[in-house]
Amino acid sequence: MGVYLFFLGIFDVKFRGEYNRNALIWMDSAECRTIGFLALLSSEVSVLLLTYLTLEKFLVIVFPFSHLRPGKLQTVLVLAFIWILGFVIAAVPLLNEDLFGNYYGRNGVCFPLHSDRLEKPTAKGYSTGIFLGSSLFSDLIFHKNINCF
Repeated sequence: MGVYLFFLGIFDVKFRGEYNRNALIWMDSAECRTIGFLALLSSEVSVLLLTYLTLEKFLVIVFPFSHLRPGKLQTVLVLAFIWILGFVIAAVPLLNEDLFGNYYGRNGVCFPLHSDRLEKPTAKGYSTGIFLGSSLFSDLIFHKNINCF
């Protein structure tokens, strides 16, 4: 997320005082799509990593004498899977512009996961699926684990 904010700041300085003249060009640019991709990648990987860490710590604390602890290989595989899944989730809207439209360029900060009336139905469904899928799943795991303590 830091890289996203850094590049957003650079483009803010670039368009300072002239943003209204360049807003549509900016939102249709490859740079906007790239930092939008980075923002979604960062958000999803962070949520998935926190979910994995929460589950792993839950198992270690609740079952301290069992053999449910993940080994180094299992941890590396899970982390690799989380990063690959994050890349796939962030890249899908870039693969088919006919279905998703300008998914990352719907607003000036190039951050997806919003919904407006002009957005394509596929993009709306994708945003809803990401929000309800990963975020709701992770939220349920967090609250389940917090209530156990």
